[in-house]
Amino acid sequence: MTVTPSELFALALSRHRQPWNFTVQLAALALFGLALLLHSFLVFAAGLILFGFGFFELPLPEMSDGRWRRVVQASVEWEKNWSVLPWTFAKWAGLCFVLLACCLLVWALWTRDLAVLALFVAFGYLARVVAENRAGGIDP
Repeated sequence: MTVTPSELFALALSRHRQPWNFTVQLAALALFGLALLLHSFLVFAAGLILFGFGFFELPLPEMSDGRWRRVVQASVEWEKNWSVLPWTFAKWAGLCFVLLACCLLVWALWTRDLAVLALFVAFGYLARVVAENRAGGIDP
């Protein structure tokens, strides 16, 4: 039986979108950040193993309903909706902004620059306030 790369990618994507797999891969991303902060290759290897483990079929019970499951489902839905959007200038600009922010975050974690890390936390809080204001009917 021959497996094409597109079939393998589709299988990985479908498993990534399961709640437990998404949670495992999110924990792996947290380990990557910790590895950068601690300059630890062992933590980085553990993150790689955990990230790869998130692509397997996990024989776990269904995730219980709660706040975390709703966050995961909303994140997966956002990812699905974003991936089907056409590649317009706005999508390219958003992708470039996120990649630039990720590079800056990696650099800040590696150099342990607390000022830049504090700016990331402040930006995240500000983005949450703006989202809550828009949900409440306040348009900035």
